[in-house]
This record gives sequence, structure tokens and C-alpha cells, in this order.
Amino acid sequence: MMVAAQAFQQLTIICDEPRELEVSRRSSRPPTSDIQPPTSDIQPPTSDLRPPESDHLTEQQLFEIWRGQRFPEGALVTRQGVPVRVISPGRPGRGPGPDFRGAAIAGPSGVTLKGDVELHVRASSFTAHGHATDMAYRDVVLHVVFEDDLGEDTRLPGGKVAPVVALEPWVARREGEIRHWLERPLLWMEPCHDAVLRMGADGVQAALDAEGDLRFDEKVTVSREAIAAHGVEQALYAGLLEALGFGGNAAPMRALAEAVPWRALEPLARDAIAMEALLLGGAGLLPSQRGYAGPLDGYVVELEGAFARSGRSAAAMGVDAWKLWGVRPANHPARRIAAAAALLSRLDHPSRALSAIAAAKTADAIALLTVNAVGFWSRHFDVCAGPCLLPLALIGRSRAIEMLVNVVLPVAASTGDNTLGSEARALYARLPRPAAYGKTKFIENALASMEVPLRITARRAQGLLALERDWCTQNGCGRCSLSS
Repeated sequence: MMVAAQAFQQLTIICDEPRELEVSRRSSRPPTSDIQPPTSDIQPPTSDLRPPESDHLTEQQLFEIWRGQRFPEGALVTRQGVPVRVISPGRPGRGPGPDFRGAAIAGPSGVTLKGDVELHVRASSFTAHGHATDMAYRDVVLHVVFEDDLGEDTRLPGGKVAPVVALEPWVARREGEIRHWLERPLLWMEPCHDAVLRMGADGVQAALDAEGDLRFDEKVTVSREAIAAHGVEQALYAGLLEALGFGGNAAPMRALAEAVPWRALEPLARDAIAMEALLLGGAGLLPSQRGYAGPLDGYVVELEGAFARSGRSAAAMGVDAWKLWGVRPANHPARRIAAAAALLSRLDHPSRALSAIAAAKTADAIALLTVNAVGFWSRHFDVCAGPCLLPLALIGRSRAIEMLVNVVLPVAASTGDNTLGSEARALYARLPRPAAYGKTKFIENALASMEVPLRITARRAQGLLALERDWCTQNGCGRCSLSS
């Protein structure tokens, strides 16, 4: 078949930041009914993606075809000959997991099936890539491939199967038309792609501020409940630990705050090593608790001794509660616990974090929660690991902003002190954004389609998260506060 050599010679693939684009709208929580994507004649800039050098579509081209819905009706047919209609293509995935999340498809009966969509050049790649045993792929409802080299439906982890749609038979019949799939305008664009044109930059920023305030109010409600149940010190302490559980360890960090509450640490507030030993021991992460028999750094030996003297010889948590693999060294839970101990010993009491609100400069408020690594932790990420190169910070600027936004400021607004609450909200509005969130990058890309710069603050970044959670992931595209 000469698809690549002939049919693709003149194609131009239209794309804008592949793998990260889409959005939704708030007027009330979106209904669960299906959404028919609107059409648009507006085309984003072209990319430099090359035509394939074989007679197969590439996976990137499959991605672009699916994302823009650039195929005619009738092109999607399952192995059993059942035509598939796309109600919503879903949102591009990020990181490990299916290529598109939250899609909605239907067959001739009209019954809507919602779930994920995975794309491959060959159907066999699903198993070859390890997806068949990865529970992240258990909700795949459609496997779109170029070549069905297995001749069977795709078996998913958990026992279900997903129908396979192969494009090769259609291409074999119409290879002359394939170039037009990629040359034609996008049939699906995020409804917020022209928000700046419709609302102006100020209007979009105001909408994001409003969404960010709603998300902040939710955090205030949670903080108020935590204060009522456990007091301000424990509420702040548990929140700070949870905020440090980046990379999949947030829940275990909160469990650690319950297993080793602040009242157990308070007598050690000025002894960083004793506090760190108690936290690591309470987490079950000391070498003796993990059956580690290798050589130990002198500092780790000191931690083991301090924990033994604490009288809490039995680990409150098991090591299996923690995610130790698949996390970056800087996010290893042992290093994050060390960061918590260093911060808490410097603050003396968690409530001193509230003094960030009275800081003369925003930078000073952020600096109050930043911690640089010294000694052992400047070159180790775990008590059972050798030395390695690591970032200077145990708690960097971005994480400090996250802790202010998610813990300190909501607690301040929950104390009942109106002045403190007003100052907390004022600081929230001034804070710069932390590192960009991968899960909301597709919204930012859509908003940037008019090439008008938007200033994204921490408050507006929270607004993006609210949109992604409440609309983009709920088949709510077209009804959020940024949609037409």
C-alpha cells in the first residue's frame, strides 16, 4: 500500500501543542447528558510534523486525527462491523495512562458509553506497552488503531474488553482521501479557545479569579471542620504534611499526621533530629523497620537511636502504605518527611506559619515556608539510599506557594478572626502562581490561541483547576464560565 509515499506527500498536519487541549463551563454543575462537540472554521497554527515514511499512520497522526475529529462519518467501524459515533473525543491525557480521558461514544442503538480512548499504530501494542496489566487502562472504551494485527478485541486489566476500531481497511479503500482529513479545518475545538476574543483578557482573568475564589472557599470549609475537630495547631500540621506528600504520597502523609499527632511532636519542637526520627519511625521508613541490611550513614544511625529512645519502637505505619517507586528522588517520602521536620522545628509551632499573612512583602511570606537542605539531606533522598545529586531546596518556592494556598491561608480564613481572614484573602490574590499544572495546560493552550498574554496568578491557577475538575472532566465542555 502506498499511503505514505503518495497520499501523504502534500499533507499538512494542523495542531497546537498536541496532547494538552480542551475546556468547559459553570452556570450550574453540568448534567450527565452527552455533549455534541461544536464545529469551528478557526485553525490554529500549523506544526512541522512530517508525513510518515511507511505505509502506516504514525501514532502522532492518529492523535491529531482523533483530537480534531478529522475523519468523515463512517470511518470508525469496530471489528464486528458496528459503526461508532463520537459524541465527545475526551480530553488529552497527560503522563502515564490512556491518550484521551472522559470520551463519550455511541453505537447505532444510541446508548452512550463513557470512558477513555487509547491510540496505537498496531493493536498488539496495547499488551506490548504493558497496558494490559496497568489498572490506569481499565476504563478504556475504545481502542483506535491503524492496523488490527491481532484480530480480537482488546483485553483490559480487570477482565473487561474494549472494541477495536482499525483505520487501515478504510484507508485501503480511500487512501486518496486521507490527506483531506488532515488538511480540513478542525471539527472540534475547545469552546474556550476564543474566550479572550469574546471576553477580553480582563474578562477571562476575572472569570478565573471567580473560579479560584470558589475553590478557596471549599478549602476554607474543610479547614473550618478540621479546626473544630482537632484545633488550629493540628489542622495546620496535618495540612502541611499532606501538602508535602507530592507525587502520590499525600494520603499517607495525612495518615502520618494522625499516627504521630502534633501533641506528640510538640515537646520536641526545638530538636529537629528527634522530631525527624519520630516522624520517620512513625511512618515505618527507618532502615530497621524496612529490613535494610546495608551500610548506614552516621546521621541515619543517629536517627535510629533517637527513635529507639522515644519509646515508640513499633512503627505506626507500614512501609507498604507509601509510594516508594515511580516518584522522583526529590519527592521521596523520607525526604519530604525530613522537610516537614525541618520546617516545623524552625517554626516552633505550626500556627507560626500564619505570620506569613502579615509579611511586608509577598516574597517574605513565601520565604517563611521554604527550607534548604543541609547535611545528610543535601545529598540523600532516602535513609536507605546512597548519595546523589539533588536540588538545593527541601521545600522550594513553588511548594511553599502551594502550602500557603492550600493550607495556611484557608486555615487563617477559618479561624473566625475577620481581619486575619481578609488579610489571608488579600495575600491569596497577590501570590504568584506555583509551577504550572500539567492537568490544566490544555486549558491555557486553548486560551492562548488568540496570542493575547494572560497573567496567571496562584488564584487563577486554582481557577483553572476548578474548571478542569468541575467541567472538563465531567463532559461539561461548552458550559463553563469561559465557553461561548
